[in-house]
Amino acid sequence: MPGGPSYTLARRLSQTFHPIPMNLASFLIVGFNALSTRAAGLGWAVLCILTMLMPPILFYYVRLRQGAYSDEDISVREQRNELYLFGLVWVLLASLGLALFGAPRPFLALMVSALALGLSSGLINLFWKISAHSSAVASAATIALLYWRPLGVLLWVCAVAVGWARVRTRNHTPMQVLAGFALATGIIMLAFGILGLHG
Repeated sequence: MPGGPSYTLARRLSQTFHPIPMNLASFLIVGFNALSTRAAGLGWAVLCILTMLMPPILFYYVRLRQGAYSDEDISVREQRNELYLFGLVWVLLASLGLALFGAPRPFLALMVSALALGLSSGLINLFWKISAHSSAVASAATIALLYWRPLGVLLWVCAVAVGWARVRTRNHTPMQVLAGFALATGIIMLAFGILGLHG
């Protein structure tokens, strides 16, 4: 039931580890660690964030203010379809442009991961509500494990807490949370394994 200290904690965890800051964190982790110089890596991270992430983020906030979504979590599954579609198309176009512009391999791996995760989550969402919170925090945690294990372990501890929070607030079932973890982890490991970790 809503209310009580545990519910308040769960809501705060959900807001802190929202998919938007977690997606930003994924690019910054790669930028901070993946290239020969941090300046170059963070430069690419900022470019990717501005071109790939900001338009879908703005679309989300505009539609939220317009009342298109039931709440900031988009708890009604069917309302998520337009966001998945817009995000997928935009990320595809931005990824093609960045690839032609010479994006380093770690960022290409991140783009491929974003496309694969967006496509698979969007298809799943047509009939079942997979947890976007779980997918986003698991992506950041798995990427961190690849580059800086202590941060990765810490983020996975946070991911477990977020999973509990999504169940506590009744936004998701345990299976929807676990599915988000598994899907994101599998896609990240596959994409970075194929494309490599070095620019």
